[in-house]
Amino acid sequence: MTKFSQWYREIVLPAGLLSSVIIGAGIFALPYVFHQAGFLVGLFYLIIFTGVFTVVHRMYAHVIKSTEGKHRFVGYAKIYFKRQGFIATIITTAIGFTLTLVAYIALAGDFVRLVAPGVGDFAPYAFWIVASLTFVVSLKRFANFEFAMTVAMALIVLILLFSGVVHGQELTLTPFNPSALFVPYGVVLFAISGRAAISAIYEYYEKRNIPKNKLMSSISLGTIFPSFVYVAFIVAIFLLSRGPVSEDALTGLTDAPRYLLSLIGGLGIFALWTSYFFLATEIRDIFRYDLKLSRTLSTLIVVATPLWLYGLGLTNFMHLMAVVGGVFLALDSIFAISMYSKIKGWGPLARILVVLFAIGAVYEIINI
Repeated sequence: MTKFSQWYREIVLPAGLLSSVIIGAGIFALPYVFHQAGFLVGLFYLIIFTGVFTVVHRMYAHVIKSTEGKHRFVGYAKIYFKRQGFIATIITTAIGFTLTLVAYIALAGDFVRLVAPGVGDFAPYAFWIVASLTFVVSLKRFANFEFAMTVAMALIVLILLFSGVVHGQELTLTPFNPSALFVPYGVVLFAISGRAAISAIYEYYEKRNIPKNKLMSSISLGTIFPSFVYVAFIVAIFLLSRGPVSEDALTGLTDAPRYLLSLIGGLGIFALWTSYFFLATEIRDIFRYDLKLSRTLSTLIVVATPLWLYGLGLTNFMHLMAVVGGVFLALDSIFAISMYSKIKGWGPLARILVVLFAIGAVYEIINI
């Protein structure tokens, strides 16, 4: 095995798996919150939380490595925090991830219509059917496929950026807006969090008997890479938009060439589909391994619940992302940091991160 193939197998592929899960619906909300709060404010949030989640993801990997047996997040919480932690993480993880799937359905319709305009109002349901079928038949996840999806999404963003530079308007960065200073918080958390993928990355190393000394490097690379894709996408949307940047990054692109709209539609479908499949699998495994439900019942709950909630009127993906990111993922991160600190002890960095997430969660709850 050459050094390149070894590097590709031990670092690049697992990093691609993490990046493919992170790059989801959040990418399409980022241009709007960057426009609302100011580009530099949004960039500050993105840089800070990329660093924060790199640390959180590595902490959670250490929890998995240090704990015997096969568990998911809820199971680890039960081990380290007993019954109270078990119940709390069921709420934060199962509900948070389920609301994420609802956000994906709410946003997916726009991208399906870009690729297939004739679908009309059936577009969100078409996405749900395809995503659910993929999940139900349990198509095997290959690291090479995940890496290919990550590369495909990055290439589409680069094409959009190039088109924006060549054919777009002059880049005008929005000024600092004090009244919207905290607007990016929940959305950026939603966009950069990939804790749910860490178990799969750890299993990737185990199943292939790869030494885990490269695990932390792949997690860092997989967490950092999406931020570069995000910045390129945000700049591309700023260049291509005619008028104010919309919440879904699409409304202001009505004058864009058809091929660009199709590329954005393809990017959206890729990003949502890969993340939907992964999160649905993660929720099902929580029900199976931690709640001891049957595989059939677990699958039925995961398939039916997001569509049911969407049908009840949870269709505003921007609000869903802010709530999931600012509240549920913030609490999720606090639990991950606390598990790590149970093993390694409470250091200054862990305390600072917990306070940061707690303040943000309280802000989002008050804002709701």
